[in-house]
Amino acid sequence: MENNLDVKLRFKALFFDYLRILVGLVTLFITLMSIFKFILKKIPEFTETQMQWITFFTTVFPVTVFFILKEVRKPYASFGKEKVGLKVRYTGNPVKGSIVRNILKFLPWHLGHVSVIKLAYRNTFTIPATLYYGSSISLLITYILMAIFRKDPRHLPDILSGSQVIRTLE
Repeated sequence: MENNLDVKLRFKALFFDYLRILVGLVTLFITLMSIFKFILKKIPEFTETQMQWITFFTTVFPVTVFFILKEVRKPYASFGKEKVGLKVRYTGNPVKGSIVRNILKFLPWHLGHVSVIKLAYRNTFTIPATLYYGSSISLLITYILMAIFRKDPRHLPDILSGSQVIRTLE
């Protein structure tokens, strides 16, 4: 899969995708704070386990599903990729490829959440929290470095899902 894709375009697409996610997260925050303030009259207390599940099902899971659904069908592009003229090309089944690609793509974010919640509830770095945090940062750095330095510029989620980000015109 030879490709001379400009890495800057991928980062520009990532920026637009990040803005879209940020708008969703801010909307979620405002909605939840309004419910807590005006309906419940207080912010509920959650256990660490409850907070892990709440965070997963209100942020990571819906964002991952949204990206899977966007990249599994034409134009095979997230909002950001579409905006900058990119799309994802799969060598195999686009459904399987998109699921694998996007779960791996958002895995560092999820691991980061897990570590921060563990730290917040334990008020100290534990071995599990440190491992989750280290894995999160290591994966993120690996993805970025692969996208920058590989000739094709595919990162680990692309490789493991049998996909490649290409210009829309290709």
